[in-house]
Amino acid sequence: MMRPLVLLSLALSAAPAAAQTCHVLRGGAETVIDAVVLDDTPTPRRAVTVIAPDGRITCTGPACRATTPSPTTIDCAADSLSPGYINPHDHIDFTGDPPAPDTGERYVHRHEWRIGLDGHRKVVENPNEDPEIVAWGELRMLISGVTSIVGGGMAPGLIRNLDFPAGLEGLPIRPVTFQVFPLDDAPGIMRTADCNYGHHPSTRGDVAGSQAFLAHVAEGTGEAARNEFRCLSNSAYDTTAQADGGGTAHDLMMPNMTVLHGVGLTPDDLARLQTSGATLVWSPRSNLSLYGRTLDVLTAERLGIPIGLGTDWLPSGSMNMSREFACARRYSNDHLNHALSDRTLWHMATIGSATATHTQELLGRIAPSTEADLVLYRPTAGGPYAAATHDEPGDIDLVMRGGRILYASADIAENLALPGCEPLMVQGQPKRLCIRRDQPFSFAMLQQDMTEQHIYPLAFDHAPRDEPPCDTLEDHHSRHAAL
Repeated sequence: MMRPLVLLSLALSAAPAAAQTCHVLRGGAETVIDAVVLDDTPTPRRAVTVIAPDGRITCTGPACRATTPSPTTIDCAADSLSPGYINPHDHIDFTGDPPAPDTGERYVHRHEWRIGLDGHRKVVENPNEDPEIVAWGELRMLISGVTSIVGGGMAPGLIRNLDFPAGLEGLPIRPVTFQVFPLDDAPGIMRTADCNYGHHPSTRGDVAGSQAFLAHVAEGTGEAARNEFRCLSNSAYDTTAQADGGGTAHDLMMPNMTVLHGVGLTPDDLARLQTSGATLVWSPRSNLSLYGRTLDVLTAERLGIPIGLGTDWLPSGSMNMSREFACARRYSNDHLNHALSDRTLWHMATIGSATATHTQELLGRIAPSTEADLVLYRPTAGGPYAAATHDEPGDIDLVMRGGRILYASADIAENLALPGCEPLMVQGQPKRLCIRRDQPFSFAMLQQDMTEQHIYPLAFDHAPRDEPPCDTLEDHHSRHAAL
């Protein structure tokens, strides 16, 4: 039987308001937030964060004070104040493809499910770039604390789209490069002993000329997946060119390079990657649901490789960052002896993902001169970092991008008289979406359209419907053997 959806209703009388945990006072253009500031220390403390009218942080610490009289004040002393999450890997233009019930089928290489090779079932169809559907996918991320994304598609004015010039929302950087097929292997080319892929593979110059070069590499568990890394990390591996171009290996591993997935990487491969200064992005749910394996994240951590955390996409990954945390935490607890703490997972989604996108001077930290991309999480028994990694969208009091509130609890939005806000219920909590100034459509219109098209909802009251499993291959076999 299907779990009931959380209805994102425009009628707030259907559920009681949560107890108010914040006290706010509308004032001038400068904003002051009082909360427990997550700063990557073991025991973060309550501090004041001051935000200038231009959306930059000017001061953070116990002694900080506003520089203007009567600032806007948001006092959520028990909440955790976190940098907005950066999702460095998603395919947001597949928002219209919901996850299907798990059939138990697992793959060795991504081309098997992409194209249906080796007798396997093809998983997805074609992307849908309908602006409304993309916006719906971005809203799903926004209400889980994501303020920036690398997603291969974009909707203006919601979260930052780091791979599009028009999506940077004022960041003084170049967009990152998002490369799905660095070996030009989209037709389904798999090799194990040479680099005879497509004729136009990515080059070292492509990487060196990018703000950050995020590329799918070694997405699979077999030798064909690992061969991709050999062709992209050792120029001596294959020096024989194909007649029509390509065919030779290139060493793309350098500080600008970010490897997405890396499921097939061995400890020696990871050591080579670490020496090069490259980074990784981990997407545990999608890896486990497709391959029954995932990146050797403990070895990568031990080597000191910066690691970001990404959702991959809706069909086989997590619907939002909250669910990706849930999978990462389960994998850590069941298979890594609880090695990944809440603080470590939080670090991946903030500092690690900022490093993976080379935006660490502006995003991923709460510090002077960084962007006020901020999220307030309600307190939980597990402590400040647990609040940020265990909370669901209904537990979030505020999401701010560049000093501008886009999502907030009803009491904060109403007391601040935020413009362009529309009501909605998320997991039984009254919220406000304040996105109308950026969008050609209202949230009410968008919600109606998505409902009519049967698009996967923004939130669920329990585990999402048909959520892809977060099990290793051994877990999967054991579970089915017990049935």
